[in-house]
Amino acid sequence: MTKTTKLTRIAAAVALTLGMSGVAMAETASSMRGQIVGPQGEVVANTRVIIQHVPSGTVTTVNTNNQGIFTASGLRVGGPYIVIIDSEVYEGKTLEDIFLQLGDQYRLSAQLDERREQYERITVTGRAINTTSLQAGSSSTWGAQEIQNMPAFDRDLKDVVRQNPLATDLGDDNRSLTVGGNNPRYNSITVDGIGQNDDFGLNSGGYPTNRSPISIDAIEQVSIQSVPFNARYSGFAGARINAVTRSGTNEFRGSVFYEFANDSMAGNPKASRYQKGANRPNLDYKEVTYGFSLGGPIIQDRLFFFVNYENYEEPTSIGQGPAGSSAVETKNIDPSVITRVQNIARDVYGVDAGDWNVQPEQKDEKVLVKLDWNINNDHRASFTYQRAEDAAANNTLTGGLTNLNLNSHWYARTQKMDNFALQVYSNWTNNFSTEFKASVKDVSTGQDPMLGRNFGQVQVRFTADENPAGNAGQINIGPDRSRHANSLETTTTELQLHGEYLWGAHQTQFGIEHQTIDVFNEFVQDSLGSFVFLSLADFENRFADQISYQNAFTNNVADGAANFKYGSTSLYIQDTWDVNWDLTLSFGLRYERFNSDDRPAFNQNFFDRYGFENTNNMDGLDLLLPRFSFNYEWTDNITVRGGAGMFSGGRPNVWISNAYSNDGVTIVAAPTLRNVENADITNVPQQMRDALQAGDGNTTPIDPNFKMPYDTRYSLAIDYSDLDLGFLGEGWFASAEVIYTNKDREVAWTNLAKAPLLDDNGNQVTSAGGRPLYVSWDPLAGPRPTTIGGFNTNRMDVLLTNVSGGRSIVSTLSLGNSWDNGLSFRTSYTNQDVRDITSGGSSTAHSNYNFQTAIDKNNPTVGRASYEIEHRFMASLNYNTELFAGYRTNIGLFWDRTSGRPYSYALDAFNFRGFGDGSSQGLWSSTNYLPYIPSGPNDPNVRYTGGLTYEEFAGYLEAANLTQFAGGYAVRNEGNRGPWNTNLDLRIEQEIPGFMKGHKGAIYLDIRNFLALIDNTNQRHTVSFSDTGVRLASIGIDPETGQYIYGRPFGGFDGTGATATRFNARASTWSAKIGIRYRF
Repeated sequence: MTKTTKLTRIAAAVALTLGMSGVAMAETASSMRGQIVGPQGEVVANTRVIIQHVPSGTVTTVNTNNQGIFTASGLRVGGPYIVIIDSEVYEGKTLEDIFLQLGDQYRLSAQLDERREQYERITVTGRAINTTSLQAGSSSTWGAQEIQNMPAFDRDLKDVVRQNPLATDLGDDNRSLTVGGNNPRYNSITVDGIGQNDDFGLNSGGYPTNRSPISIDAIEQVSIQSVPFNARYSGFAGARINAVTRSGTNEFRGSVFYEFANDSMAGNPKASRYQKGANRPNLDYKEVTYGFSLGGPIIQDRLFFFVNYENYEEPTSIGQGPAGSSAVETKNIDPSVITRVQNIARDVYGVDAGDWNVQPEQKDEKVLVKLDWNINNDHRASFTYQRAEDAAANNTLTGGLTNLNLNSHWYARTQKMDNFALQVYSNWTNNFSTEFKASVKDVSTGQDPMLGRNFGQVQVRFTADENPAGNAGQINIGPDRSRHANSLETTTTELQLHGEYLWGAHQTQFGIEHQTIDVFNEFVQDSLGSFVFLSLADFENRFADQISYQNAFTNNVADGAANFKYGSTSLYIQDTWDVNWDLTLSFGLRYERFNSDDRPAFNQNFFDRYGFENTNNMDGLDLLLPRFSFNYEWTDNITVRGGAGMFSGGRPNVWISNAYSNDGVTIVAAPTLRNVENADITNVPQQMRDALQAGDGNTTPIDPNFKMPYDTRYSLAIDYSDLDLGFLGEGWFASAEVIYTNKDREVAWTNLAKAPLLDDNGNQVTSAGGRPLYVSWDPLAGPRPTTIGGFNTNRMDVLLTNVSGGRSIVSTLSLGNSWDNGLSFRTSYTNQDVRDITSGGSSTAHSNYNFQTAIDKNNPTVGRASYEIEHRFMASLNYNTELFAGYRTNIGLFWDRTSGRPYSYALDAFNFRGFGDGSSQGLWSSTNYLPYIPSGPNDPNVRYTGGLTYEEFAGYLEAANLTQFAGGYAVRNEGNRGPWNTNLDLRIEQEIPGFMKGHKGAIYLDIRNFLALIDNTNQRHTVSFSDTGVRLASIGIDPETGQYIYGRPFGGFDGTGATATRFNARASTWSAKIGIRYRF
């Protein structure tokens, strides 16, 4: 492209180009950079550029350098802005209606003419902004008006960012958001520079609260970036989601709103496709949301305020119930089974088992207060206070069609978050600016059983003969084992200093960041005892198959709390070089170092067992993360961009916390009791209390050789603007992008308490079919067992360690346009091919080990990622018009269709120890060992028991799509996926007259799953866990030959995949919400 062509285009203000999305100059502000040249393209040095934010009167003044380049940082996002170019040599220019985007540096360049008597005024409309905000590929940004126009039934940030091609709402209870097939916990979420992540990592939804901690009415802009190659950004392995809140202006502006929805404004969903003939679910809910916003000046042009409040209340629907009930999802459990469990609990044990037919209330309250201070033309400060408090019922649902939780097994999760942040933006010279940020976030989490803690967890199994529905299953009552003692408090403190320096055609960014996290974690599983009964008769006769118990060795749960602190310090530098008018290069380097003075308590027994200490922490670990990116304007319409870089962060801190909470000294487990007569679920046997010994508990240490995880990402994209699509018209924006990620170093979990089973020659014994076999072995308890299934311990010492392997290829195609008549449209297709070793779907080391799907869990291999969404089609449409003069009418549509997540068939290993897993954490009942698939009826590696025949098992294999693996082992997550899900949301808003001049009201309607009004068979089923293993067969191994012994799985075989998924009845029909808003 020639300089003349470029300058002509700029002078006409047809397009004001933006730099690459990775070059974001500040987390909570925006920036502007440009070059001023004269009539012949010559550099115009020392020209004054005045940048004014019109609503607040904030003015920033800079001068061009000796290459005619200027930069301004710390600018408010949004607009409109006026830019005045004031030259002493040439005719000046004024450019209006400029809007700045969060996460993007605005590129403004202009050619000045010979001096005339008056300045030329050029008006720049929002057209160029719309072109760059078409939500293409790895980066998207939305402004306040766009957010308001979108269907956002849940008023959640995820309602907005799901419009990015890579971001998929999984549709589960927590609205988990996976980006590019990554774990939803791996995303980084910030608001006004304050992390909105669940820093500890207990919430699969990613927030520190049950619902979104910020009201969408408070958001000025929000952006999402998957591969921001700026060295400033870190702390994520999924995506970086960044929002900035609204600020007050020189005019008092505010709004109030009220929204209402209930089951009378919803369809009547059909029963799940997996439960044909079942009763229709009975939706029973009522949602009320209300709030207000107010902003304005405290001192005109100087000091401004903005406040926002939102409140939400909803009694939740009844999620699951017995056969014949009107619950959202019915189980193959006759109501008489539940009644018998309730009666036995009351009459034999004197406790209330609870019920399934209960509707707990969900509550949520949010407050935001923001002050903005224009100290002078060169310095600006902002202070934000944010509070979110909510409560919600958890553990109300369980997987499979034969398990049910009564509400004594449920718990209320209460969460409270308080955030404080101060930011100061300073322009010290024309070439040097800084940003300082300090923030503190306090989060407290309570997890209290619905009916109290007056007895332990009780799993009551029932036989097929005891259930008139004809199948075996399980009823769970009492506080679940992880809620026996569970409270958490975290305080996160952050300090950041960021600088930018312009020299010639280079802009250099540099900075230092420090973060500390203080943790108090009381988490003592099984401290009330966990009881298993194998039948209703056993439950009535007080005959427990097993009892598990662990506690602080003092038998006082308060002594089992962990209190520790750790932190990190980061340094970064990045240079952005405008090589010429068309090419921009960026080079960056980031260094991160972790520190902690607190170590897990030393465990002498652990050291004696394994030969290394359990006291390893993160202190001294570091990473060097190089980044590179480019942006090349090939022609006036075609831009090629891309980059490469290393990224780290986003992994839940709870994985580190496990080492402190489970040091084996503080919390210890008693040997599991088996076949216990006269069991009392309200009292742990005294012999188990007396058996607790300090230093003998299960341990979850960090590998002494542990290194921080990281991946390397490569991106290549091409953008085409003003594309002519023939009969579809001109002005289209098209984009194609490919992102390749190499998972260089990841986390994994191995069980130290299992050792290879050795033959007489010291070689590891394998099963028929070649699976490595293990024994449960404690060297301090005696010699290594020498038989299949042998053990001398029930220990589970799970090590957090590293693995290498896995990669992802994510490709997107995007197309969009906006027209002068108020219509805008965008669509995209995304394909994911994601491979990893473990999904990390749980918060505890034991569960992450347990739910790995593998042939050998101590040596897991690469397989298809559990969060992969292979295909996703997305489209959104917005139409803005005036049906009534002066009163805006808006219609917004969002549609997406996604393929289901993958899952595996695995072995039902209940009461089987041939794979070497101990029983103190219940892990011997793992269902996630991949099966050997026989080659035919005469395969010598398998025989059958319990009435199962090869012919019947062959039917299982056919239904489970496993015949492709005949003669070998099933491959993780290959061959089976949850069903496709389709969603169409609609929003209609109509402005109405207000009571005073300048005031307006609005009535709006949101309809979720609008498609169900057209097709009532459209249902939503989501894979229910990160690594889901559907039971294929029970497992045994012949101790003499190593031959597999397969039987029918507990609860029967499921060839439909129903037990891998969860039915969301409310999302499987249409539901409407009506709202009213008044703006003043």
